[in-house]
Amino acid sequence: MKNILSVIFSFLLFVSCNYSSNRKDQPVLYQKNGLSIQLPNKYWKVIKDRPIDGIKGTRIISIDNQEPLSKDGYLVLTEINKNLNLSSFLEKTIRSYRSIYRQKKIAFGLLDTARNIKVGNKEALRVGFETSVIANRNIGSIALFKLKDKTYSFIFMGEAKEAKNYHKLLDSMISSFKVN
Repeated sequence: MKNILSVIFSFLLFVSCNYSSNRKDQPVLYQKNGLSIQLPNKYWKVIKDRPIDGIKGTRIISIDNQEPLSKDGYLVLTEINKNLNLSSFLEKTIRSYRSIYRQKKIAFGLLDTARNIKVGNKEALRVGFETSVIANRNIGSIALFKLKDKTYSFIFMGEAKEAKNYHKLLDSMISSFKVN
């Protein structure tokens, strides 16, 4: 009898541990000033949500993965109160990033050519990029789209080792993005 109870207890302990390890993290809704986005889980935190200094009609939102022992990952979302040409805006963004990284002595390069994609119900223009300094290599993606007469820029970046997960993660955040 003691052995049977021991086996049953071990089985229940295994099942409960296995359940918690396989449980998917639930997305967390972030809402502020008419904008909402589903963050992947409780570890993704909005670090900054404010107007961009000196540029009227803009807003920057920085989101960072703060999960313990996880790979770095972050998203910078920019809202511009203008209906911009996406190709021109992308070229300007790429030039700006090249300049910023060159000043920091970090290599910056495009991984592909810009292409139009559909993410959820949004038509977006996307290009991949990478940065590297010494042995650190990061992979990123710039995705631009228009919504309600505004232009939005989603710039996502993280360690190259985790790159295969980034498009899925970025697409889920873009799909969930709403403006009232």
